Amino acid sequence: MQIRPYRPQQDYRDVLNAQCDLYKINFPKFVCTPAFLADQAQRLRAAARRPFENGIFVLEDGLDFAGFVWVALRMDLQGTYGSIDQVYLREPYRRRGFGKLLMQAAHDFIRKQGITTARLYVTADNTDAVHLYEREGYHTTRLEMERTLS
Repeated sequence: MQIRPYRPQQDYRDVLNAQCDLYKINFPKFVCTPAFLADQAQRLRAAARRPFENGIFVLEDGLDFAGFVWVALRMDLQGTYGSIDQVYLREPYRRRGFGKLLMQAAHDFIRKQGITTARLYVTADNTDAVHLYEREGYHTTRLEMERTLS
């Protein structure tokens, strides 16, 4: 297993194809549409053009794509932080410790930019991801709440 920086020519299709699965894991009612994929393709191309603001790292198993992590540098009223936007592993690689490797790659990228804070969002029902992030030292700082209106 190896983690390496994203190579657009080699990895674009794998990362884009993972988007539907990634969103379905977090949002069970999600429907992957051509418009969604077009938007994700645009985001991915833009991120690849800004490698100092976006770190995308691919996990390889030999020549096979196993997963990736996508981290972006952002700024808000609290300062600059690294936003871990996407962590994805293909099914055969889940619950085997590879998520920790992807998180380490994201943290290393953030540290290399001189930033000391990392943030992420996770769907509460995605318990595998929640447990990974808690083991990595993340804690809840904000809650998003919703209700259905009839």
